[in-house]
Amino acid sequence: MAGRQHIWARLGMALCGALGLLMVVAGQAKADQNPRSVIEALHVALLESMRNADELGYQGRYRMLEPVLRRSYDFGFMTRIAVGRSWADLSPDQQARLTALFAEMSIASYAARFNGYSGQSFEIVGEGPGPRNAVVVQTRLVRPGEAPIQLNYVMRESPDGWRIIDVLLEAKYSELARQHAEFAAVLKGGGVPELIAMLEQKIKDLAGPT
Repeated sequence: MAGRQHIWARLGMALCGALGLLMVVAGQAKADQNPRSVIEALHVALLESMRNADELGYQGRYRMLEPVLRRSYDFGFMTRIAVGRSWADLSPDQQARLTALFAEMSIASYAARFNGYSGQSFEIVGEGPGPRNAVVVQTRLVRPGEAPIQLNYVMRESPDGWRIIDVLLEAKYSELARQHAEFAAVLKGGGVPELIAMLEQKIKDLAGPT
């Protein structure tokens, strides 16, 4: 019993500490919000998730990352682009459901993937113009003993501030384009019900055994 209480105490301390740090960063980013500050806040959150991965577990990482990711990404815009031309034909309820599932799947992906720490760090290496008034923030994930991974964030300014609308792996592989191709194939084969089922299954798979 005492051992279990100790584990829960450590979990609570890790989660509270991480959330406290993220609240400070969020406040600073809100006061001086720009593309770079959004990515800096995201990097802080990801490193906290990685460093406290074992104590937090998947659900704890999800809860910690969710508010930061919702402030960082324009999930509504991304869902519309991923669905493509079919979006205008959907009912408001279908649009809302797909947007909610797209956001949940994206957050679940982060919670599942950033699940350990072995000395990694993030670096912002540049910033430049993108298409249609977008800004590209160039970053890399530095991994000890391995080649760094280049991650470029395509961002646009929305009424809520600067938000990520795409991630380019190694400066050329668009995550949003990949999702659009996947969604188009599912919609062609089974329509919106099949797409909803696919997203629900992905979220379940990312969460792992319950």
